[in-house]
Amino acid sequence: MACFFEIKLGTSDVIALLALLVAGLSALYARWSWREAKKANQISLLGHKKEIYDAFFELKMHMTQKAEFAELGEVSKFYYPSKNANIYLPSDLAKDIEKYFDACFWISDIHRKYGGISKDSSAECKPHIEAEKKLAPKIENEIIKLLKEAQA
Repeated sequence: MACFFEIKLGTSDVIALLALLVAGLSALYARWSWREAKKANQISLLGHKKEIYDAFFELKMHMTQKAEFAELGEVSKFYYPSKNANIYLPSDLAKDIEKYFDACFWISDIHRKYGGISKDSSAECKPHIEAEKKLAPKIENEIIKLLKEAQA
């Protein structure tokens, strides 16, 4: 049986084909590396969002337990996570978190200033307590939604 195609490859042709094969494998590896780097970045971002949620939840529980008797030391622990929210969360959610922190801060500062509950402190705290109660469930639901979307 006669061969219709006769392929004669020189040394340079063999080297060129091997180079082509190596280039193709390199491209596949680069694509795989890119995907893995993207996954690692998403995991890192998820970790930062989870830290913000944990700090928020801790403050929310403190406010639920103490309300007008909130302690400035406990509220202040949420300062940096509230600032980091501007980096890792959507801007509207970050603004709500900032408003929530401000409301909680003023409640605790008023409690510290008056040394307890009085007519004046109750009247001064009222708008901040209303803001805290309004924002807490909204923020919690939005952060949980973001965390679930990031896991999917």
